[in-house]
Amino acid sequence: MKESITFGDLTCAPGEKVQGYMTFADTGIKSPMTLINGTEEGKTLLLTTGIHGGEYPSIEGVIELAEELKPKDIHGALVIFHPVNVDGFLDRVSGIYPGSGENLNRQYPGDPNGTIGQKFAYALTNDVIKKCDFMIDTHGGDLHETLPPYVYYPGVGDQKVAELSRQAALAVHAKYMVRSQCDSNAYHMCNHFGIPSMLMEMGGRGLWTREEVEAYKFNVKNVMRYVGLLEGEVILPENPAHVITNAAYIDAEVSGCWYPMVKLEEKVKKGQLLGVIKDFFGNVLEEVYAEFDALILFYTTSLAIKAGDPIITYGI
Repeated sequence: MKESITFGDLTCAPGEKVQGYMTFADTGIKSPMTLINGTEEGKTLLLTTGIHGGEYPSIEGVIELAEELKPKDIHGALVIFHPVNVDGFLDRVSGIYPGSGENLNRQYPGDPNGTIGQKFAYALTNDVIKKCDFMIDTHGGDLHETLPPYVYYPGVGDQKVAELSRQAALAVHAKYMVRSQCDSNAYHMCNHFGIPSMLMEMGGRGLWTREEVEAYKFNVKNVMRYVGLLEGEVILPENPAHVITNAAYIDAEVSGCWYPMVKLEEKVKKGQLLGVIKDFFGNVLEEVYAEFDALILFYTTSLAIKAGDPIITYGI
């Protein structure tokens, strides 16, 4: 007999849909959550959005999925957070949780006695992620960022699980598929616990369109079909994503004014100047050069930049 599922203070019986808020430990972070428990046995899928509050196509897409999906649609169970970082969303703050100034997606595996961000990461990992069988974490270009549609899968940790993640990522209609080497964010933690996962990206610059939202919903539901939560045939892309296995993520070393000298998806050569940071008198403080031949996958579009903030990503 199929059992109820419980996350935080919410319990959802088979055939039910329950909505409310989950509080993450003593962080002050309260996130809207939807639980959908189907009547048939199956996997439990975790769907998150808005860990960064300014990534609008993914946030709106997941909000709509939480509203539209019904228990009769689901084989197994679906756990949705929409959005995680409500304060960042409402304050229109990019990248961080405004209560602590931390990037909530860079704190894993977390610490129950650490900072707000570390406590959040620990709670999400232990109270949510470990209770699920698959994770889709949805993102996009933030308020000051631009990028093409792409999907990440973890390249570190358990390689058998990473391969399961890669196979699922093939169902995503995106321009690029990136084998990530980062190991400090939510979906990577899944890989260490035998849970396949992925991170989707689309949109940016604080904008969202109906086309982007529908594309996001299509991709999420296509992966849900692959995992077995939804009935129907998985629709593979006609043009498979270009695979990126080596990516460089460059952060600013100094604060000042950022001037990118390349365009999105431009092919660059090793040693090519990608951009400069200047002070308020026009003096060059930092020059950024490509370390290998690559494609430009992301860059910050704002003039303002702080030391430690991402400025450009390229890969091959």
